[in-house]
Amino acid sequence: MSTQTHQRALDEALHARTMAHPQAEAPLEVPSAWPRFLTRQPLLDGEYHVVGYELRINEKTPIPVLPGATSLEQVQDENLLASVLDMDYRQALSRKFTLLNLHASSLDNPLVGMLPKESSILALKPANPTPEWLARCQTLAEQGYALALDETALLPGMTPLARQSRYLRLDVGDNDLMALCDRLVRLEGIKGPRLIARNVESEEAFAACRKLSFHLYQGYFFTQLKPSAPKGIDASRMRIMQLLNLVMSHAEHSAIEAQFKLDAGLSLRLLRYINSPAVGLRYPIRSIGHVLLMLGHDQLYRWLTLLLFTQEKGDGRNQALLRNALVRARLAETLGENRLGAELKGGLFITGILSMLDALLNVPLGQALASLNLAQPITEALLHGRGAYGPYLRLALACEHNDHATLGHLAGELGLAAEEINQAHLHALAWAEGLDL
Repeated sequence: MSTQTHQRALDEALHARTMAHPQAEAPLEVPSAWPRFLTRQPLLDGEYHVVGYELRINEKTPIPVLPGATSLEQVQDENLLASVLDMDYRQALSRKFTLLNLHASSLDNPLVGMLPKESSILALKPANPTPEWLARCQTLAEQGYALALDETALLPGMTPLARQSRYLRLDVGDNDLMALCDRLVRLEGIKGPRLIARNVESEEAFAACRKLSFHLYQGYFFTQLKPSAPKGIDASRMRIMQLLNLVMSHAEHSAIEAQFKLDAGLSLRLLRYINSPAVGLRYPIRSIGHVLLMLGHDQLYRWLTLLLFTQEKGDGRNQALLRNALVRARLAETLGENRLGAELKGGLFITGILSMLDALLNVPLGQALASLNLAQPITEALLHGRGAYGPYLRLALACEHNDHATLGHLAGELGLAAEEINQAHLHALAWAEGLDL
């Protein structure tokens, strides 16, 4: 997301609002120095495929108010809308949904009309729905926008809007299965909308919601260890780990190529990743020998870590883990690029990828890392959140979990502006989606 694009979208909204309300009251007086951080949560289907993201800006964080705005909520939504209207972001995530929680006062914002209808979901949670607001929602639905109405908003008189909405969202974070069944029974009369489960934070909750015919799921349940699933490292992943150790020790090219010859599929997958458009190479890489010649040991190590997640074909959970790890890795790498010495830069990406190895192998992280000969800064960051890489990894995690207190603290510690973090975050999402996984 470029600062110019973001500001241009805000300027257009301001102009449209001023034309519509030339006698608007004086702007609210709010300090302009408060940071505002963009956070995300994945939206998955029943096969673990990541089909979109919910993006948020902290509701409790004061931010600059533009002239003509009537509420702080309106300006928070305006900044959120401007972020997702970035052309690079829209192109990269054109096949993914972007779910946005918008306050009632924001639905008339001209930026809403600029959102792509095919990939936008407008989440609605009105406190006191007015006839004007209901009419606006009906218009948006008729225009083809996907509305997602929260269960808590199903007040008297809201049933017609619920039937026009494409989704109903239910918070399942309390893990009360019997109560959830009762809530679903009360919704049986509303035909048409699909069900989204919010705050799904365990595999058990996911399994229960899937049996109850939910369609989409929000949360990081797929990153948790699965007590009932097999634990350990299979033979194909063990071979990749052996390769990683060879590459880390800068073994001879012939020794590395000999290991690849034991698994032709491994070579094909690696070449597919490296030749993805998101990598941006000018010329295609044709062989593992060519990889070593053109990229060297460090870049080969970087891409080998991705192969750990792709050994089981059709496993949507592994793909979801890899997508999340890629965003972590790219975000951390981008933020540390100009702040770490040349000898340390390459390790940030590896740290981000390997931070999800415990969920992949279904064992504690220390055990998962035991077979790898890792550099000390990587181990320090992964196991203790310390060292040169620790703050960048923790910051990437905070972007996933809506942890604005940690984001603010680490941004100050690292000398990072909120806009810089948000820009890197959106670019990391776009980059990860551009890879051919």
